[in-house]
Amino acid sequence: MKTERRKLTDKLDRICAEIVKIRDKHICQHCGRYAQASNAHCSHVIPKSRGNNLRWEISNLKLLCMHCHLHWWHKDPLEAGKWFEKKFPKRWEYLEMYRHEQSKFTISDLKDLHNDLKIALEHWKGTE
Repeated sequence: MKTERRKLTDKLDRICAEIVKIRDKHICQHCGRYAQASNAHCSHVIPKSRGNNLRWEISNLKLLCMHCHLHWWHKDPLEAGKWFEKKFPKRWEYLEMYRHEQSKFTISDLKDLHNDLKIALEHWKGTE
């Protein structure tokens, strides 16, 4: 049985993925191909396993097709990082500034973030 925290983190992950797909117009940011359904991977720049506060930061996410995500981004992280820095310099600068900040989200924080991201998603849907 999922805890309330796990349910909220799953919801936040889904909303972020939806926003990123809309923002990136379902286009793989590396190869430029259209990506949908299981071929559309919402990928973190700074991994969520780092335990930092960037897990649900939209600037930390990009859309990649399955091939680019699994066979390029994760196989050659040094090249991938250089590519991201060149393609998205402002996002890279922002992530560099905040990547070491650690935070422990309370249930209340997660609920507030969920509400904020629901509003952001509605905004992004209006731009399609």
